[in-house]
This record gives sequence, structure tokens and C-alpha cells, in this order.
Amino acid sequence: ASRRQLPVAHPSRTNTNRSMVKRALCIGCNYPLVRNGGGLNGAVNDAFLIADCLQRSCGFLPEDICVLHDVCPGQAKSSHNLVEPSRRPTRANITMQLQRLVRSSHPGDVVFLSFSGYGLQVDDVDGYCDDGLDEAILPTDYAQGIDGDYSVIVVSEIHDALMSVPSECAVTVVMDCDHATSLIDVSGTLDGRLVQGIQVSKTCGFQAPSGGKMAPAGHNRSVWQQEPAFAAGARPRFHPTVQVANPRRTKVPTRTAMPSRAPTAFCYSASMHCQTAVEFEIPTIVDGREMSLPYGVLSWCFVQAVEEMRCACTHEQLLWAMLATSARLKARHLPGMDQQVLLTFSQPNSDPRRCQLLQPPPEDVTKAKRADESFGSMASTSASFPPVVPPPPPGFLTSSVLMRPGNSFSLERQHDYRAAAGVCLWRAAWRGAREEARRARVSAPLADPAPRDTLGDFVRDATEAGDPRSRSARAAACLGCSAATPPQL
Repeated sequence: ASRRQLPVAHPSRTNTNRSMVKRALCIGCNYPLVRNGGGLNGAVNDAFLIADCLQRSCGFLPEDICVLHDVCPGQAKSSHNLVEPSRRPTRANITMQLQRLVRSSHPGDVVFLSFSGYGLQVDDVDGYCDDGLDEAILPTDYAQGIDGDYSVIVVSEIHDALMSVPSECAVTVVMDCDHATSLIDVSGTLDGRLVQGIQVSKTCGFQAPSGGKMAPAGHNRSVWQQEPAFAAGARPRFHPTVQVANPRRTKVPTRTAMPSRAPTAFCYSASMHCQTAVEFEIPTIVDGREMSLPYGVLSWCFVQAVEEMRCACTHEQLLWAMLATSARLKARHLPGMDQQVLLTFSQPNSDPRRCQLLQPPPEDVTKAKRADESFGSMASTSASFPPVVPPPPPGFLTSSVLMRPGNSFSLERQHDYRAAAGVCLWRAAWRGAREEARRARVSAPLADPAPRDTLGDFVRDATEAGDPRSRSARAAACLGCSAATPPQL
């Protein structure tokens, strides 16, 4: 269909006068080199369908959309129908185009990434035993790995690349495959819970994600093998678990340091843990003719919801529209479908209830990020407080009545005297740090509270019950001074 034949171009900034540029990378892998009837039929259709939607409804220019595909839409999967090598979604091309997409982004730009193909879980044989599995995607040349291993792209590599864009960019990701729920943030969900299947480690009574590792996932084969699914040409979008020695050994470095603030990022995953993302032939109209073409459920629902909302909605509103479209597909064509769209987002500034789809972050969010960055730059001029309070001078405590032989003070009163002595030491350390901060101050002077000149003031602040006047007198007697005159340290 001519509607899907979009020009393939590298994302580039052709007009430097524009204040905001929208760039997209759409990837579709049908795996034509897989034998014995394997591979997919609708992943390439997804890539061109989404690219067409971005251009018609979302304000993307054709020269800012890059489409990687291994066959042309509508052609049979065969080694004779492969596209030219520079357009194929190989591992090298996917990594190169992703890096180009990220490095060409500037503050205020919009970045979009979509992938349609196989997702899988990878067992790192060089890692620790039983530490969980990595989520990954398969490029079209996955069988041409190093030393006989599969060539995979671990989801954490995509995460590191996308999170290195400027903090004022807006990132949107559509992953129409299985095992891609940990790409953005495993804790950024609408209900506030961790994504299902994430491995957690317990330390000091707290639970935290264990390096993005996932528990093994199972799939219900009846989803794509029952009669309605077989008649619709349903195919699952997962590959069985494989073992790879250090799947990150071919990772391309992104930045030497992590950004100070995470960008505004949202990810739509086709299915949750232990669910199965599928593709099947969906009735549609192309060039005025009604026909059935294979599409991924997530990609189809995304495009239908964007066009229904006219790309003027928040991410939460888009999610509900996608869920409604998915429910209609399930009721009409695939009753056994169990996949449910999952929305994850980076925290703390990615609010799906406020952030608009494929638009720069709200102004208050960008202002908060600038304020945080400016506050971080001022940290070097702030006062440097002593890490350890200096010890008391010789004879400071031994000269008091506390250490005299034969004293009959109770243990509680001895604690009161030691507390008063500690307050004096802390006071001396604070005075020294405050003087250092005053000398290093380069901007407007900070508010300097009135100094406390008596030991009794500190003792009265530290006690909540009892007679503060008698406590002050006892502490002064303990330290060998009067309540009105603090000891000179």
C-alpha cells in the first residue's frame, strides 16, 4: 500500500531555527531468515503504521523519522526480498540509530522509539547463579552472535541510552513485544507498585529491585493455538529463554556520567509478566479496499487511540483509550487474548496525568529541573561542616565534680552532665563551621540567627521535663563554670 511507503531517512536537524524538533525511530523485525515457518508477519507493518501516524497526526516531519525493517510491507518473508543492509534492523544499525537519535536531541525536543519483534529473557551464564533473568529484544541478525551465542540487545542498554538525553526532553517508547516491562522505571506505575515479576533484594528490612532482574515467565499456549486464534493467524511475540555469556559485552558506551535529572519518559509495553503479546490479522481499509493485515495488538491500539484523541491527550488518557480498543479486539477476534497494556514512567517528574502525549514537559517541570540543577551547582560554595566533632581539651571533664572520687550522683544526673558537655562541643564546632561559611560566602549573606551565649539556654532547649533552672545549675557545677558564662573551648 502506498500509504505505508514512507521515506526512510536518518533523524537529523534540518532547520536550526526551530525551537522544538520531534524525532522518531521505528523498528520492525519480521525475521525473514528464520527457517521452519518461524518469524513474524506484522512487525514491519507496525513500524510503517506508527511512522505514518506520527507524520499525519502528531507533527513529525518525514526527514525526522527513521524506519528500520528487514522486508518491505506486503512482501513475503524470503532471503531474496531483504532490504539494503543500511536499513535492516541489525544490532549494529539499531544501536547506531538509537545513539544518533539521542545525541541529536536538544532541550525541549521530543524523542519517540518503537520496536516490534521478539522479546525474550536472557540467562547470563557469566553472572551469579539464580540471580534472575535479563529482559532483551532480538534484532533481525540475532543468530549471528559472537562465539555462537545469540546477538541480543538487553533492555537496560536501551534504558541507559534513552536516559542520557537532555533532562528537558520528552521520551515516549512503544514496545510491541514480550519481556520489555523494565525499560524505563520498574517503580513508575500508576498504582505505585513495582512491575510484576521483578526480582527484589531485602536489606535491613527494605525491599529494592535487584538490578532489573526478572523472575522466569511462563506463557499460556492456548492464547495463540486455540481455534479462533489459529484462524486469525495469531503469532506470539516472545522467544524462548536463551543462555548468553555476558550479553552486555558488546554494549556501546553512552555517557561518561549519568545526567543530573532523568528526562520525562513514558513506556507502553505490550504485556505484563507471564502474559503473551500477539499479532494477528486485523480487518482494515487500505486505499479504499477492505482487507485483513497482520498487526501487533499494541501498535494497532496505539495508532487507533492517537487518531481518536487527535494526539491531544495526556498519557493516562491515551492508556485508557488503548485499553478500550484492546478490549474490543479481544471480544471480536481473539477471546483467549490475555495481554494488557502496561504504562511505566520515570520518576519523579513524569506525571501521566499532566504530561501531554508527544509534547515537551510542562513549564513547571522544566523550571523545577533548572532549580535543582542550579541548586546542585551551588553546593560547592556552601559551608563544609566538620565530619567529626573535635575531642574536648585535656582536663575538660576530669576537672569536674563528676570525676571526683566518692561522688554520690545518680547515673541519670551523670548523663545530664555529659549531655551538657556534648552540647558545648557541638556549639563550638558549629561556630567554627559558621565562621568558615561566612568567609567563603560569595553571594547575599545567609540569615544568621542570634547566637546563644549561655550554657543554660542550650540545656533548657535539650530538656523537655523537670526543672530546667536546676538542671542548668547542676550542669554548670559539673563543668566548673557558671550558668551565665559558657566554658571557653
